[in-house]
Amino acid sequence: MSTSPPASPRRLPSVPSKRLTHRPLPPIPRPLSCKTCKTCITSCNALLPASAIPSESRSFRGFSGKASLFTETYNVNLSRPTVQLMATGAHTMQEITCSSCTAYLGYKIVRAFESSERWKESSFLLELAELDGPFIRRPDSPDSDDSS
Repeated sequence: MSTSPPASPRRLPSVPSKRLTHRPLPPIPRPLSCKTCKTCITSCNALLPASAIPSESRSFRGFSGKASLFTETYNVNLSRPTVQLMATGAHTMQEITCSSCTAYLGYKIVRAFESSERWKESSFLLELAELDGPFIRRPDSPDSDDSS
């Protein structure tokens, strides 16, 4: 019968003498949700960057008013692509609806037939009247400055 020497106890690492400095947490993206059922649809971080938008195309309109272009969406359903004639030309688009309550939210631009509009392809044009979030201001809200 062989006996091995007793094992030395495991030691924990020593506490560092300097206090570790932590990096700040990244900013939490502000969610934009469906106005009807509050399902998260996208975030402010998914807005199409201004550098990707030509200077003559800074205000977007959907079927129900002001809109913004986004690079990604969540919790949505897309319809079959159809060709729509818009003020900027013909586009192949898919209607976007909320996956929870099926409310209309906007549309995805699949293809632009005008070469000057091709930069919009694969973007999601979401109607601000159909979304709820921190940067959306409604004319009927008490903090609105439309007092003219």
